[in-house]
Amino acid sequence: MNEGSTSQPSAAGVEARRRSSATATPTWLAWARAPEWGLVAGILAALAFIYFLGPREAFFDPFSRVTLLHNIALYGVISVGAAIVIIAGGIDLSTGSVVALSSIFCGKLLTSWLRGGAPASTPPSVAIVVLAIALTLLLGLAIGLMHSVMINYLRLPPFIATLATMAGLRSVATVVASNHQITLAYPAFRMLGKEMTWSLAIFAAVAAAASFMMGMTVLGRHLYALGGNEAAARLSGLSVKKLKAVAYGLSGMLSALAGVLFAGKTGQGDHRMGMAYELYAITAAVVGGCSLSGGVGSIRGTVLGLILIQIVIKGVGTFQWQGVDSTSIEGIVLGTVIVLAVAINQRFRGKN
Repeated sequence: MNEGSTSQPSAAGVEARRRSSATATPTWLAWARAPEWGLVAGILAALAFIYFLGPREAFFDPFSRVTLLHNIALYGVISVGAAIVIIAGGIDLSTGSVVALSSIFCGKLLTSWLRGGAPASTPPSVAIVVLAIALTLLLGLAIGLMHSVMINYLRLPPFIATLATMAGLRSVATVVASNHQITLAYPAFRMLGKEMTWSLAIFAAVAAAASFMMGMTVLGRHLYALGGNEAAARLSGLSVKKLKAVAYGLSGMLSALAGVLFAGKTGQGDHRMGMAYELYAITAAVVGGCSLSGGVGSIRGTVLGLILIQIVIKGVGTFQWQGVDSTSIEGIVLGTVIVLAVAINQRFRGKN
């Protein structure tokens, strides 16, 4: 796992130290010391607790397992985008709003804008479905690039820039949808989000590609260097503005992809969709070992963090509480998991 550090004098120094450390430490030993093992232990502990002390029939039955994997796949797409931005030293609070706007935008394309006057009840062709999804992904990319422009040229802090669009984009979705839901009962479109196999395959491809990019390419190393020390990265000759555009562009595009998948799952484009999804994405990244100061973290850790969160959420929901709705204490349990997971990861990292 690549890590940046604000204590390094330059981005070149970050990369040189990383290579030196990799040379000095055997690959198998570095793999054994990876901080992600703490997350694996946490996942196994949560599963063991539910199995031995909880209602195992409600959690481990086939339907629940499929639902759990489906949720991991859908939320995983936006979590990967959030992790890339956080590693690069930024933050994206607009994820949920992009999901909502994308579901509405794709819905409008499928029901009217690309139909040439054909009734909405007539299923669109596969070509129209593919084109609608492609245009929706371009919308997400454009939103991400807009964020980079606001950050690079208007000098807005990432928190403020994406907070503004978090509110603004949801209002745009409401206006475009005329405050109504858009029904999308088209099998060719819905299978991507409704069928767990398709959703899981898409998430696996996204996670694998992002993990390869961040761990095995020059672009990934530059994003780590940017998050570790932006000033040093700039002095080392890295194109800071382009790197931020890449990070936010990928985050926006993955959020749009998530909007397509969620719309496919529910069969609706909904301007109310995506409420608090950014919290799930950011929490998965942080629990997975990403530092909010940037330069530290991994995609595999984010995936494990998401799995742990989803297990805990679903596990809490299966318990029967006397006079208490299980969802009302979900936040307490999730907050406890965040604290413990981050503490364990910091402990592991401190020993490396």
